[in-house]
Formats: sequence, structure tokens, C-alpha cells
Amino acid sequence: MELNELISRAAPNSEVILPSGEFEGPLVINKPLRLRGKNTTVWAKRSPVIKVTSGGVTLSDIRAEITEGSIEEPAITADFMTAASNVEVLGRVSGFGAEDGFFDIPRTIELGKFPADSENSFKLEVNVPARTEIICEMREVKFTPNVLNTGRNELTITISGISAQTFLYAETLFRSQFTRRVYLTGRPDPNAERAVLRQIYSAPRREAVSVPASSPQLSERAVETAAQAIREIMHGSPDRTSAQNSAAQTAVQSTMTQNAATDVIPMAGRQVAEPQNPNLPPLDMKRGQRVGLSQYLGSKFTVRFSANAPRGVEIDPYVFLLQTGDRAVGDEGLIFFGNNVSQNGEVRYFPEDGRVEINLAKVSSQIQKIALAYSIYDGGAAKNFRTVGSPRVSLLSGGERVTFTMDGLSEEATIVAMEFYLYKGEWKISAVGAGFKDGLAKLCNRYGIEVEG
Repeated sequence: MELNELISRAAPNSEVILPSGEFEGPLVINKPLRLRGKNTTVWAKRSPVIKVTSGGVTLSDIRAEITEGSIEEPAITADFMTAASNVEVLGRVSGFGAEDGFFDIPRTIELGKFPADSENSFKLEVNVPARTEIICEMREVKFTPNVLNTGRNELTITISGISAQTFLYAETLFRSQFTRRVYLTGRPDPNAERAVLRQIYSAPRREAVSVPASSPQLSERAVETAAQAIREIMHGSPDRTSAQNSAAQTAVQSTMTQNAATDVIPMAGRQVAEPQNPNLPPLDMKRGQRVGLSQYLGSKFTVRFSANAPRGVEIDPYVFLLQTGDRAVGDEGLIFFGNNVSQNGEVRYFPEDGRVEINLAKVSSQIQKIALAYSIYDGGAAKNFRTVGSPRVSLLSGGERVTFTMDGLSEEATIVAMEFYLYKGEWKISAVGAGFKDGLAKLCNRYGIEVEG
């Protein structure tokens, strides 16, 4: 179901729970609603991704992402004052007062090469629209300061204790009223010089966002009153009457109107979704669905395949390591029963039970995508996926976290089940479930590997 259809069907002042996964926008909210996501990403090629054209709207647990336009375009625009809690954006926002300013930090911070097992430091000059907290769970990485003030800041990143076998890849959250996700990458090199405050980024100098001097500030009591009202709306008892909900909405809107400087009420106890959230229920993906990988899986995970196959039919995995243009990184970029492990150890195939292990922490910087395929060993006319019942891929990381059942296959002898791909520094999962009736040779040729057949 399209998200706009959910909005259209919803009664004013009601709560709308968005399904998990990624959905194409733009999403237009044209009535007072409480919109809550469940690991939900809304994306659009151009701005805006989410557009609020009504008062009385609250957004929570949602990610808004511009996929092709400039990230200086607003991902979320609001014509009315809008409350936001745990909302991640790729792009700017508009209609949120001081938050409307520029967030000038690279989507991917590339440190380059540095010597292993030593302390290295890097310097950045960045711009943030509002007071921003930096959250990085990797103990070998330290940001100083870890709280940035509105405007231009000098920021130091210190790296220590990175071994020679480690490829640095660290997700970092920059959290103001909204959350931005940044990816830190680098590679130890024995021939590299130690980095001491190496300058790696300098943001453009910009004028601060103008805020009217006459804008009154909220008192602490007013902030708490509005925050409490929002908590009641979003987490209140189902026994609340529509009149009570309406009164709470009015309290929020009235208090927010006092604050033209920020347009947003800080949310008490706000939580930001951390990578591999164990509280998320397992996800059953549908064909064509995309999701962010880190919410469900760690950097190392196991792939298993199951199916009801006729006697004598063997189904083997083939994993392709692909660079730009979907071209394999040479013949060694195909991992299968004849080549059980990739050059860097990022993919391993275990013939004894058919499982595949993927370790994204070891992935070479040239690899942009990992394609997971399955092929029927005997490609005769009677041996295709029409004869195979419920072909299913499971991704496990401390238990089964993601599944994909590929119903509806027919003449295909080889299928691409899933793709794991980098998009703007983040690993994502795509449920493909499509292939070729001509067998494995066709797929290999597509990825630039010449085979007979």
C-alpha cells in the first residue's frame, strides 16, 4: 500500500503507523496526524521527501532521504509548526526555524591511509544548524568535541588501536533535533605516515540562519508542558477520547506557536535508533523491497538457503563481489564451490552445509555491491525453479533477522536472490528474486566473468 493512501484513509487527529521498509515519496501530510514509523524510510529523487501542509502534525521514528538531488535540498518541508522525535534526514529541513540551516559535514568522511596500531588525528571544519551531539559506538574512534555549537566548529577525530588487518568503517550519528548519519572510513597502511591533525575537510563559510529578534523563548515549564502533551498523544491510553486528544493537540500547537525561533518542541527522553536494533522483530522481505542493513544485522552475518526441491536437484550458492558498473573484481570476485573464500575473507562458502558468511568489515573499498545468487546444478529443461517449492533466504546475526521467500519463480535456472549494496556510505539489502532461464553462464557474463555455456 502506498503511504499517501494510508494518510488519505486516516481520520484527522489519529495515529498512523507506517510499515517497515523503504517507500517512495513524496509523502504529503495534509491533516493533523501523529505519524509513527517502524524502521520506515521514505525516499524521493528530489525534494521534498515529506511535505507537511497542515497544523497539528507530529513525526516520529522516520527516516527521510533524497536519493538523487543535492543534500542541500530540504528532505522535509513544513508549512506549519511540526513536532519531530527520532527523525533522521538525508538532506536539509525547512520550516523548523534554526534547524533550517546548513549541515556541512561530508556524508562519508574519508581518512585515507594511516599507520596501524598508532594514534592518528584528523581535523575538520564543519557547520551545523543547531547544537549537535556526536554519537560513535566504535571505541577506537574519538570525536573532540563531541558536542558542537550552532554554526562553524573545528572538530578533531582521533583514531587509535586499529590493527593492520582492519578496514575502518564506523557509523556516526550527528544528533540535533534531527539525526544525520555519517560514515567514517580509512585503511591502515604500513607505508603511510602518521597523521597528526591532518586536515581532511573544510566546510564553506556560510551566514547563520536569521532568527527574528522578537521571537520569544519558551520557558522550561512551557517546554515540559508541550512535551508532556506530545507524550500523551503518542503513547497515551487507547481509552482517551477524541476530545482529550484534540485538547492535547491544541496544547502542543499553542505552546509551539510561542516559539517561532525553533518551531520544534524538544522531546523528553528521545531515543535514536542504534545499528542492529535487537528489539526490532525479524523482517520478512518482499520482492523489490529495500532496507538498511545495519538495523537488522551486524557487520558479520550468515546466509542460509532452504527449499522443497525434487530428488536429484542440487541448488548451489554463487556470490559475486562487484565494483562500479556491476563488474566483478576479476575471476576471484566469484565465490562458489570451486573458490570457497574471497581474497580478503569478506565472503566464505561452506560446502558441508551450504551456508555463506559475509563480513562487511573486510570488504575492499573498490567493492560497491555483493550479489547473492543460486543456481540449479543440472540446467536441463526439467530442472528449473518451477519445480522448487518455497525457495527461501535467511540472514542470521544472533538469530534469524531477515528472510525472503521467492515465490512465483518458473523457468529460471539461476536467480539473484539478494543484493547487498553501498549507497552513500551505507549498506542496504535489496530483495531481488529474479534470474535467467539460460543458467549460470548468463549471469556470469552479465557481471563480466567469461564462462563457457
